[in-house]
Order: sequence, then C-alpha cells, then structure tokens
Amino acid sequence: MERRAHRTIDHDVIRQWTEDRGGYPAHVIGTGAADDPGILRIDFPGFSGEGRLEAIDWDTWFEKFEESELAFLFQEPPSRFNKLVRRTPADEQSVSAEDRELAGASRRGATRVTIMNASREELDALWGVGDQNAERIINFRRRHPISSEEDLREIPGIDGATARLIASQIDFG
Repeated sequence: MERRAHRTIDHDVIRQWTEDRGGYPAHVIGTGAADDPGILRIDFPGFSGEGRLEAIDWDTWFEKFEESELAFLFQEPPSRFNKLVRRTPADEQSVSAEDRELAGASRRGATRVTIMNASREELDALWGVGDQNAERIINFRRRHPISSEEDLREIPGIDGATARLIASQIDFG
C-alpha cells in the first residue's frame, strides 16, 4: 500500500487525523513557560513520548501552532508519521478538497448561511464547524449577537483560525 504525504494547517484535519489514531495534543516537558507550552508534539500512548511529553488541550496546542506559524506534515493511509514544519505561503491557501476528505468532512457544495438564524444542520454542514461547534454557536447566539469574526472568536472552543474559516462561509446579517 502506497503511503502519501500531506501537509495542512487546517485544525479540523489535524485533530481528526490525530484522534483517529488514538493520539492527543502534547508538549515537551520542560520547554516553554507558564503561559507558553513550548515545543509541540502529537503523542500516541505507548510510544516513544512516554515520560517526555505531557498532554495539553487542543485550544492551547492550536494557539501555539498558529503563533509559531507551523504546518502539519502527515502520512496516509494508516500511519502515525507526523511532523510539525515551518509554514510556507502555499500553506496559507484555502483548505483543499482532499484535506476535507481526510478530515471526514464531505461539506462541498455547502451554501452560505446567516449565522444568527442557521439551523444546527446548516451550521454543521459548514467546513470547520462540526457538531460541537454548531452547538457552541447556537448557545452563544442565544445570549450574544454574532456580527463579526471577532464575535466568533469569543465563543468558547473556537480559535482564531476556525473563526476565520467560519466567517468566510457565512453572512452576519
């Protein structure tokens, strides 16, 4: 079976790829500072990271990932090979259809929706949203109007990159 290398900055692709293989976001113990996780890694229980890596939450991991301008290099089919590399201008291009398929998200053809009155199904159909973020958006908009990308960033669990991706597919009207 031929292994294919891929490269992405898409948070959903990274998270899905990692979780499909039983991995989790981590950092190297002893690097960083109080508010800086230091060196990022993806850890897989029972492999070489034991005792040297510590689990961290996805929000912290992705915040450092973006701050460090990294890209995620990984292999398909079922392989655990991954590496964090310097981001290039090509990585900044929009998420490819192939990346969407790798993330298990068949969201092509989705139409723009108005964020304040979109149904759960309409929100879930947007690339980068999914079931959990759809729920977060609905709960947030019950208490606060969402009229900008900055408002999306205020929703717990939605980071800057995800907010940008969502904002590119919706109307705030």
